[in-house]
Amino acid sequence: MNTLAEPLAEPLAEHRRAVLTADQPQAELIAGDVGVVVFIHGEGAAYEVEFPNHAVLTLEADQVRALGMEEILHVRPQRTE
Repeated sequence: MNTLAEPLAEPLAEHRRAVLTADQPQAELIAGDVGVVVFIHGEGAAYEVEFPNHAVLTLEADQVRALGMEEILHVRPQRTE
């Protein structure tokens, strides 16, 4: 089973759910937040990932991983400060 910080074993595909492995404070996102891959850079070296708060981030492969079939999504409030 993957942990939040475990790197990808294989590249993600476009339109696949992706989980942050590290906080992204500039976008008010935390490790474990889930987005969708919208573009792949350099055969999986980096990914453009869109999140529900409308943030689109370019993330290196070690900052994101696939959502596992055995995992359950979790909801948290978005900060509105």
